[in-house]
Amino acid sequence: MVTLVTVGGVTEQSTAGKTGRTGRRLLFRVVLSMAVGAGLVLGWTWAYESGFLKSWLDSTSMSAFLLLVLIGLPLALVSSLVLAGPILWVFGVRPVWPIILLGPIVLGVGLYFKVHEPVIGWFANRHHAEALLAAVAYGLVGLFTFRK
Repeated sequence: MVTLVTVGGVTEQSTAGKTGRTGRRLLFRVVLSMAVGAGLVLGWTWAYESGFLKSWLDSTSMSAFLLLVLIGLPLALVSSLVLAGPILWVFGVRPVWPIILLGPIVLGVGLYFKVHEPVIGWFANRHHAEALLAAVAYGLVGLFTFRK
């Protein structure tokens, strides 16, 4: 609700309209960040489960595994950044960089400490619990890096 008040010939807009708009922007930022985070995890899971990545990873030796960790993992992170950044940007989320840089870090910390383990029973697939964790991680980053 916007209230216009005229005092001494000057019209001022109340903060009720600005607060509502800011709240909607924040909610949109958090929800879209959550969707992007979960979508990235589900996309990478699909790529693994589809057979291409799974067959390649299952046939790797230890040296190939180290090569995967040193080259493949950074490439996966960069490609995720390249996918997530433009999606968030197109939908008007600003600034994008904290979400695409800090989201994977918060997700990695959550995976390391196995924060998602208690909810695995809720899902038919372990990867769905990881996608939920990604949604929470990206959403929290979107929430805490919001600027008016």
